Amino acid sequence: MRNSIIYIFLLLSFTACNDKLTLSPAVQLPTEDALTDIAGVNAGISGMYAGMRSVNYYGRNFLVIPELAADNVYLSATNSNRFPSTFRVTWLTSDGDITNLWNQTYTVMLRANNIINSIPALKDGTDAEKNSALGQALFVRALTHFDLLRVFAQPYAIGGGSAPGIPVMTKFEVGSPARNTEDEVYTQIIDDLTQAKSLLESDAGNPYNANAYSVSALLARVYLYKGDNANAVTESSVVINSGEYAIVTAKDLPDFYNTPGTSEDIFTLRVLSTESLGSDDVGRIYLKPGYGDIRVSPDIVKVFDTDDARYTSFILPFSGSPTEYENEKFYGQDGISGLYSPKILRISEQYLIRAEANAKLGNYAAAIEDVNAIRANRKLPDLVNIPDADVLANVLLERRKELMFEGHRYFDLLRNKQDIVRTFCGDAVELNTPACTYPATSPTVIPPIPQREIDVNKNIQQNAGY
Repeated sequence: MRNSIIYIFLLLSFTACNDKLTLSPAVQLPTEDALTDIAGVNAGISGMYAGMRSVNYYGRNFLVIPELAADNVYLSATNSNRFPSTFRVTWLTSDGDITNLWNQTYTVMLRANNIINSIPALKDGTDAEKNSALGQALFVRALTHFDLLRVFAQPYAIGGGSAPGIPVMTKFEVGSPARNTEDEVYTQIIDDLTQAKSLLESDAGNPYNANAYSVSALLARVYLYKGDNANAVTESSVVINSGEYAIVTAKDLPDFYNTPGTSEDIFTLRVLSTESLGSDDVGRIYLKPGYGDIRVSPDIVKVFDTDDARYTSFILPFSGSPTEYENEKFYGQDGISGLYSPKILRISEQYLIRAEANAKLGNYAAAIEDVNAIRANRKLPDLVNIPDADVLANVLLERRKELMFEGHRYFDLLRNKQDIVRTFCGDAVELNTPACTYPATSPTVIPPIPQREIDVNKNIQQNAGY
C-alpha cells in the first residue's frame, strides 16, 4: 500500500469510521475517546515518546544515518546489507531507510498534534497538568519538524529561507500538503518552542520529559542551524548559566552513554531494559556480537590526542579485526549489549553551540573559554594563543570529537558549507563507494522525498537531482 503523510495520519489518527463500528481494542481507542481526560492525554504523551524510540527514528537510524553519510565511520565490506546507499550517498527515491524515517517522524508528529489539539477540550486536569502536557507535545512537534528539515532540505546557509523545506503539519486534515519554505518551517519550530517554554517548568531533575531547559537547549540548536548566532548564544546561556547541569568528567566518561539521567543530560529518551530492540539496538550496528557493520574511520582517529579521554574510552581495536577500530560509546545499558537511551540534548553540546555562535560573532575569547571548559574534563590542556582566524576551526574540531557517533556530523558539515571528504577511502576493508568527496552544495547529498509520498501527493516537490 502506498504511504504518504496523509495516509499515515489516516491510519494512526484513531478516528471512528462509521456508526456501526462499536468496539475498539483497549490499546487503540479512537482519539475522541482516548484524549478526553488528563489521564488519556498523559498516556498519549507516553505513546509520543515511545514513537521516538522506534528503530526508524531515535531508536537507531536517526543516530546512524548522519554519521554514515559523513566521515567519522565507514561501512564494512562484509556487512549485513544495512545502509549501503547512505554510506555511498546514492539514495534512490525508493530507499527503505529514508522512507521509514520520513514515515516514523511524521507519525510522532501526528501523536504530538493529537495531544495539542485535544487539550483545549479537556474537562478535567489542573492548569499545571495541562500546561505540562501541551508544552511537551509542542516541544516534540518542533523537534520532529526540525529533524525532518535537517534531513530532507538543504541547510539554511545553502538553500536560504525561500528554499523548499518540508510540509508543516499542525493538525490532522485530509489533503495533499505542499512543502513549506525553510523560513516557514523555522517560524513554526521557533513559535512552538517559544510557547512550550512559557508552559513548562524548569525541572532539571527529570531529563526524561521535556522541560523549560530542554526547550532552551533545542532552541539554541535551532538558532545555530538557522544562522541566528546571537539567539543561539542567548538560549545556550540560559541552560549553562542555570547551574543545573555539569559536563561529564573524564573519570565518568567510559560509562556515561550507558547511564541514563546523569547531570549532563538535558533531554534523554529513556529506554527500559524491557524495551530493548534486540539486534537492532544502537550499539549492535557497531559492535560484535551484533551486526558490527559500522567501523570507526581512521579519519576521526587521527584528529585525537592519544591522551584524550574520548579516544581512550570510545575508540578501541575492532573485535576480530585489530587493524580496524570500533565505537564503544554504546556498549550496553543495564547489562544488555548495545542498549542505549539516546541523550538527545546534553550540556556539553550547549557549550559547543555557544562557542560556535560566539566564534561566528567574533567573540573569540568567549568561544575558546567554552571549548576549554570541555577540554578540562577530557584530560586535555587549555587552548591558548589561538589566532582569531583559527578559532572557529578549533571549535568545530572540538565539536566533532565530542559529538562523534551521536548523529551530528553530516549536518554539521553541510550547514557549515564544508564538503564531505573521506581520506580513508577505497580500502579493501570498507564498502566501495562511487566517490571520496561529496560537495556540500551538491543537490544529491540531500536524500530524496520518498517516492511513495510523491506518488500519492501531487503537490509535493521532489528534491533536485532525483
